Amino acid sequence: MQVNTLRVFAFIAVAIVLNSVVAFTVRNTLLIDIETRFIETQNQFLDDVKAQISIALTDPERLPLSGIQMQLEAQYDTQALLVGRDAEYFSQELLAELALPQNQHGLVDYLNATVYFVLNDKDVLEVGPLVEQNIYYFLVDWFDWLVSACLNLLLLLIFWYVINKERQALVARLNTMPVPLSQPQDLNTSLQQLSQLVDAQLSEGEARITLQRDLLHGVAHEFRSPMARMQFALDMLEEAGEDERGELHTSLSQSLNDLESLVSELLYYARVKDNSVKPNLSALNMDIVLQETLDKVVPFYPHIGFELDSADIHWHGDEAQVKRLFTNLMRNAGRFARSRVRIEAGIQGDEVVVRVADDGIGIPPGKHARIFEPFTRLDPSRSRDSGGCGLGLAIVQSIVIKHHGTVRVSDDNAELGGACFEVRLPVMSESLGQITPGH
Repeated sequence: MQVNTLRVFAFIAVAIVLNSVVAFTVRNTLLIDIETRFIETQNQFLDDVKAQISIALTDPERLPLSGIQMQLEAQYDTQALLVGRDAEYFSQELLAELALPQNQHGLVDYLNATVYFVLNDKDVLEVGPLVEQNIYYFLVDWFDWLVSACLNLLLLLIFWYVINKERQALVARLNTMPVPLSQPQDLNTSLQQLSQLVDAQLSEGEARITLQRDLLHGVAHEFRSPMARMQFALDMLEEAGEDERGELHTSLSQSLNDLESLVSELLYYARVKDNSVKPNLSALNMDIVLQETLDKVVPFYPHIGFELDSADIHWHGDEAQVKRLFTNLMRNAGRFARSRVRIEAGIQGDEVVVRVADDGIGIPPGKHARIFEPFTRLDPSRSRDSGGCGLGLAIVQSIVIKHHGTVRVSDDNAELGGACFEVRLPVMSESLGQITPGH
């Protein structure tokens, strides 16, 4: 996986800023504390060395002075020099301190890390510089490099983690995508295949745009009829008499109602076609749902005999959408039936099956799939003036798809001889967000 150049430059910029900020912050906090601890341990070390040398010089059986010097140089890896006690080598302040009685057994110069011992009026033993190479000594000496190395190593680890996380996420996304990618899942190969699939999807998208354009043309055509009637009524109102005005007002009101109904259908159709809107599942009884739906449809078709044969099936679905589904099917059947409509519901295998059949003229062969397209009417009798706006069956199909089912025109209607719509809804777990029938 290639690393974006801009990201690399951003990482370098962040690293420089963080190095500067951390260096300034740590130097004014942690480094001061480390240096303080180093000075304390160093001063204690000088005091200990002074005490040890003092004991060695006052020991009656001590080595000769030259032997003591060699021993001190080897033990502390420093110099042990015999120097003159005069102003040529020492400052007046240091000579005055050497002359003090309390410094006769050694004087420590903490600033220069040196220990002085007065041997006589002429000679002074100088041992130093003396540095204890403990952990604080190395921290003070290598502090800047150590902090910089740790910080940049941490930044590199974070950078690597982010890149690797993105790579793993991309691999996981590719593995879970519903597209046929070949194995093994090499990123470059997979991305190339995905690019080809995207090109195919773009072609499909263009086809969908064409379909939407046709849908818009259908909407414009559906609006044209009621709007033309309204325009005609408005034109006639200026010259109409009192008797005609009532009829014209009625025509205007009916046209407005038709427009309102069309807009409502279009909005509902758009909502059920939206894949991001999931069904609001709840426990339903198929027999009750169908009976309540039928009770609302029957008054519209008083000359049609409706029959319901439904088992006591309990399942899960979106109650409002399911009632709209069967309302559209029943009204479609009632509109084109001669005298009878029959609704049957039951379970076949792992599916809930509902059939709505009528004794009308039926649907011509080869037109079974087309009737589910929006604004499709197969003959002049199925015009807007006969009721509906051409979206009823399109809405039915969209609701069925949202419930992961299928709807089709069945040829199994020998008893009534007209059209028969068959809805199949899968028996699936509620935990999957789908229908769960049972009886």
